[in-house]
Amino acid sequence: MDTTTLAWGLVAKKQLPWQILTMLKLHFASLSLGASVDQQTGNLSVFDLLEEIRVPQLPIQIQSMVVSLALEKTEPQAFHGKMVIHLLTPDGKQQIVGNGDMNVPAEQKRMKAVFRYGNFPVGMFGVHRLVLSWLDKAGAKVGEAILDFEVVQVTQVAQGMQPSEKPNFQH
Repeated sequence: MDTTTLAWGLVAKKQLPWQILTMLKLHFASLSLGASVDQQTGNLSVFDLLEEIRVPQLPIQIQSMVVSLALEKTEPQAFHGKMVIHLLTPDGKQQIVGNGDMNVPAEQKRMKAVFRYGNFPVGMFGVHRLVLSWLDKAGAKVGEAILDFEVVQVTQVAQGMQPSEKPNFQH
């Protein structure tokens, strides 16, 4: 077992930074064009994973973009906190694109969350990163998920013509 000696001789199992003293463990996170949670079974269905967007020019809007999470509470007491979602663009700028309260009752062990964005704007080529952070009541970060997608420029070809074909007309 990997352990770390803490101050005053306490020993803790080595964990990722967001697993230390957290009540929520991330099981699954995705970025997609669609998702749903069945209200009767609690099953999460994710459609059309979003990893890369290939477009000839920008800006564009993603008609429907969905962030899905499956979390498990590791402690028996209720969790009351907040989710904050930041977007980091290829030019290094960041902005908050979502936030809200996140509450998991004591009797509930698992939670699925779906965040939907309509007409999500994309204005530059390169890797875009969504950073999802969950915070406790005091505002301290207790967990994080990172979801990336890349926007790639492609050459647009006129429909009905091969790129090497010359137009079929005379002067």
